Amino acid sequence: MALPAVSIFAPSAAHGQAEAGGHLSQEPESSNSELQPLASGQMSPAREVSAAPSTEIIVRGLRPRHDAFEEKLSVEQAREVSGTQGDPVKIIESLPGFARAPFGSDQLILWGAAPEDTRLYVDGVEIPRLFHGSGIRSTFNGELLQSVALTPGAYGADYGRGIGGLVRLDTRELPEDRAHATVDASTLDGSAFVSAPVGERIRVALAARYGWLDRTLAAVNAPNVTDYFAIPRYQDYQAKVQLKLRNRESLDLVMLASTDALSQNVLNVDPARNRSLATSNAFERVYLRYRRTLDDGSSVDVVPWIGHDESHYNAHFGSNPADLDQSSLRWGLRAEHRSHVESVATLAMGIDMAGTRARLLRDGSLTIPAREGDITVFGQPPGDDTNTDTWTALVLNVAPYASLDFDWGPLTLTPGLRFDGYLLEASRSTPRVGQTPSIGQSTLRAEFEPRVSARLRLSDHVAVLAAAGLYSQPPSPQDLSAVFGTPTLGPETATHATLGESISVTDSLSAVVSGFYRSMNHLVARDSNTTPKLATALLQSGTGRSYGVQIMLRQRPWNGFFGWIAYTISRSERRDSPGSNVRLFDYDEPRILTAVGSKEFGSWKFGLRFRYTSGAPCTPVMGAFYDEKDDSYQPIFGAHNSIRLPAFWQIDARVDRSFMLSDDTRLVVYLEALNVTNHANGEEYSYSPDYTRRGTITGLPIVGVAGARLEL
Repeated sequence: MALPAVSIFAPSAAHGQAEAGGHLSQEPESSNSELQPLASGQMSPAREVSAAPSTEIIVRGLRPRHDAFEEKLSVEQAREVSGTQGDPVKIIESLPGFARAPFGSDQLILWGAAPEDTRLYVDGVEIPRLFHGSGIRSTFNGELLQSVALTPGAYGADYGRGIGGLVRLDTRELPEDRAHATVDASTLDGSAFVSAPVGERIRVALAARYGWLDRTLAAVNAPNVTDYFAIPRYQDYQAKVQLKLRNRESLDLVMLASTDALSQNVLNVDPARNRSLATSNAFERVYLRYRRTLDDGSSVDVVPWIGHDESHYNAHFGSNPADLDQSSLRWGLRAEHRSHVESVATLAMGIDMAGTRARLLRDGSLTIPAREGDITVFGQPPGDDTNTDTWTALVLNVAPYASLDFDWGPLTLTPGLRFDGYLLEASRSTPRVGQTPSIGQSTLRAEFEPRVSARLRLSDHVAVLAAAGLYSQPPSPQDLSAVFGTPTLGPETATHATLGESISVTDSLSAVVSGFYRSMNHLVARDSNTTPKLATALLQSGTGRSYGVQIMLRQRPWNGFFGWIAYTISRSERRDSPGSNVRLFDYDEPRILTAVGSKEFGSWKFGLRFRYTSGAPCTPVMGAFYDEKDDSYQPIFGAHNSIRLPAFWQIDARVDRSFMLSDDTRLVVYLEALNVTNHANGEEYSYSPDYTRRGTITGLPIVGVAGARLEL
């Protein structure tokens, strides 16, 4: 979609500047404006601000591109929503299409896709985790954030390697006027941020956060949580250096790092039944981002990156251990050129490359850690099917893509094509036997993925939206083991289709109704045979589908109030093999209701959030038998995922008060209460040792998060 020349009056330093590349900078923090919800089909309009009326800058560029069903929010408004504890990234939990993960999990479940199917990006650089352990905090400090965008499905050709949804974080432009700093401390953690110009062309920013929730919860009477769920210890760091080159040309250097660890011990009078679990995860990313807008309005964006991921999983049930350690070197390159083709068309051409070289060690039960579809019950002893393996894996993806934006009056049409080429290598094609030399496995696969989105404006207030496409994702290095997996696995594939309608009820009130359908093929599942064939513990015979309808009624800022109501009704099903029964996906939540509201009264802000979700499906225990060999009872299960946990609902409240200490200094004091009604939500079923009695493990009681934020 071509954009004519835009006149932007040069703003003062306190109100930001036009970014290199023709983009507009972040809104000032005192502003209540927000980015328009892109699911409604509206673009974020260019702003005209004046500090020196006699100075006029002409910037010629292209309209920002977005996905048809993308929801995008500014950081300042996201921070104010109740339930986020001031973390703007956590706003995605309150957006439509986002299903609730169990407490103690950092998983993202979008439109019925498995958590590992959703891709996460910062400035186009893929990261492995959006949240620290237990989902309490995000792994990225909000002070460096410009916006948060969520696309549950049917996104454009510029992103891939995932058959689920897409979450994108964009870092903000650093201020040029003077040094800025923020210090935030709460019962969850403490964080600090500082940015400063260094000369006329360089700007530098540093951010850090350290969590102390484990110490805070020690004072909270939550026995179920501390006994059955691991409490995270986490920290993250970010740094950004911006170098202004020529006019409308810039180079950024960004470094990201995150670590977290969880541990728990459940003791028993019988030492053989003691249980423990310890996990740790860490990742680092370093990337450059070069941006330039040419005189004809076309743009170039190049992002090379490199990083390291590390994870450790150690579980013990009595003397029976299970270990999974993974260390991965990751690298990639994203490059794109956008230009006008005709007055009504914009062409985007690019390449998206990513590689992973992983080294793994796994020891213990074949079913620990559990994967989607495994039938388990809390506290069940692991089986005696133990083994061990060490292997390396290479997953390399090279994906050229192109898309063309046509803008014909009321119709906007964006066809695109992506070609995903995969190189998949495993160090061993068969299990290790004695001194037998390793014989590796190498596979080349190619996937053509056409995609298209459209928006038809029927009137000034009504628009129809549609999007569809093909998607693929490579297998996880964990699944390429010759002992615990299958080295010859290929990509999983999916087809996405969405159709919706956007209605502007008033200038600030809008409604979006959309339906979605996702069909998945070549899903990886366990071989159901008791003795699977050699090096084929996993089969790529699974299929699945998810479909549903969601409605969102949204009030943008109006007289100090904003909020939305979102409701999703859906169903997600799986079939592990052609002859098996159709079953519910482990994360299927057919009804999700979220209501969010925030009201400003001068220096006071009050917010409420209500969340309701159907209980997750689970498999009932119908009886048990005594196993003399292990001197324990083993459960007899009923139909797979035929019952559900109790429905979840929770009310969260937030209040904050701002104090202007000087012209450049503001103090914000806030209190957020989670689960204000102290409702006991069932998170898991637990059974007595002989499986004759069943109880419910409950989640968080009422918890208060108090903190203060000082902006300098």
